[in-house]
Amino acid sequence: MDKQPSKSMKQSKVFRAAAKVGSWTMISRILGFVRDIFIARLLGASPLADAFFVAFKLPNFFRRMFAEGTLTVALVPVLMDERKKGEEDAHAYLNAMAGLLLAALLLFTIAGMVFMPWLLYAFAPGFYDEPGRWNQALYLAKLMFPYLALISLTAMAWAVLNAYRKFSVAAASPALLNIAIIFAAIILAPLYENPAEALAIGVLLGGALQLLIQFPALKRIGWIPKPTWNPKLPAIAATMQLFGPAVLGIAAVQFNILVGTILATLLPVGAVSYLYYADRIVQLPLALFGIAMGTALLPAIAEHMSNQRLDDARDDLRQGLTWLTWIILPAVVGLMFMAEPIIRTLFEQGKFTHSDAINTAHALQAYALGLLAFCWGRVLSTACFAGKDAKAPMKYAVYSVVANIVLAIALMGPLGYVGLALATALASFFNVGLLWKHLHQKQGAIFDLKSSTRMASAALACLPMAALLYYLPDYWAFPSESKTMQFVWLSTLVMASMAVFFASAWLLGERKLLKGIKRGEKHAA
Repeated sequence: MDKQPSKSMKQSKVFRAAAKVGSWTMISRILGFVRDIFIARLLGASPLADAFFVAFKLPNFFRRMFAEGTLTVALVPVLMDERKKGEEDAHAYLNAMAGLLLAALLLFTIAGMVFMPWLLYAFAPGFYDEPGRWNQALYLAKLMFPYLALISLTAMAWAVLNAYRKFSVAAASPALLNIAIIFAAIILAPLYENPAEALAIGVLLGGALQLLIQFPALKRIGWIPKPTWNPKLPAIAATMQLFGPAVLGIAAVQFNILVGTILATLLPVGAVSYLYYADRIVQLPLALFGIAMGTALLPAIAEHMSNQRLDDARDDLRQGLTWLTWIILPAVVGLMFMAEPIIRTLFEQGKFTHSDAINTAHALQAYALGLLAFCWGRVLSTACFAGKDAKAPMKYAVYSVVANIVLAIALMGPLGYVGLALATALASFFNVGLLWKHLHQKQGAIFDLKSSTRMASAALACLPMAALLYYLPDYWAFPSESKTMQFVWLSTLVMASMAVFFASAWLLGERKLLKGIKRGEKHAA
């Protein structure tokens, strides 16, 4: 009789944590859209914009590969075990990790800047025959590459705070990067002949701010970083055993997006920018819900696995995936039907033309098809890593990358850059299928009849919403001229579609879900 209330209470904590992460992420992403509006106004979809986005992708790619996601899933399960021994052992482990990470970042950053021409050629081979884009990208890449070291150290602090169930600072920190780039676009750009150079300085400033804000939060949990050199510590070896395979496992989506960027450099000017702006939009629901849920579930499932509570771990995973389905499916429908008005409202101004908006909208629709797979992949990988199983996600990531390359090459001929985005979406579904099959075989059935029925209901609830989005623009057309009216039109349609979806959910008996969302909003506030 006592087990179920305890389980419900633990799941409630997980969802409150996800709501907190999602709320802070929403603030950051809104600032991110403001940031991208300024970037679009300054650079448009020009060759300079292509050069800036490729240069910015270099440190971000390695950050996602080796730091933000990978370091977290390798560090948190080991830290949970060390904390069972005592906080002194946990702090000794963290100091040794900090020392090892600091040394590795110093060497990697120097090597990256020295070998940047070869690195850039690997990421953007299509630029090499165009001296203008190549030289701009090379200069900007060297200028921004130290951001990798700053954000990687920050990512370790995030992982530690998340392990102690302190999510707010880590979730809020990315807002500082957006604020710094907005500052650069408004204040610094007019002072530079090359506005992209000012934006690059803003990136470095944002990285420094994100790192500095971590120290007070770390002090509050009792750890003051004092890097030591102790690579033979057993806990370090345990982390490295997870870290190596996790590099490929957690980065499946990033690999797939990178393939699209590399191939996009072989297409006409603007393709890289279209994919960048479209990816920025689709990253909003991914970060708000998929990454937020994965972040909240990792310490919870890791704790269950550490204490051999396998049923609790599976229940948390099942609830997380079901909740994500209800949240993400309407987002997919909304992006498919409102891609063009979203892009036009946010970016169509300055050097970002109407043609650029239409092209970006097509890429957004292709990415949106894979949004549920992006989110599920994040959570399913988290479940593997929480159980210290890094080999399976690594293997399936390799398979999905191969599938993405094959699909991208096949689709870019007839569909151009849209084919590249579509290939990324399809490859993500392939990755999810493999992860689901593995967990099903290893831990038993993830879904039961109740959760499967609830997910089917989510698809049904989307149908009236889709009908509204399809027919309403025939009676109230998107305003072409006034930017204010565009925001009013888009906001009205979003709120109307949400009202229809939630009403459908209520009629289908999802009162518990709606009350949970309401509680999450109150908790976040």
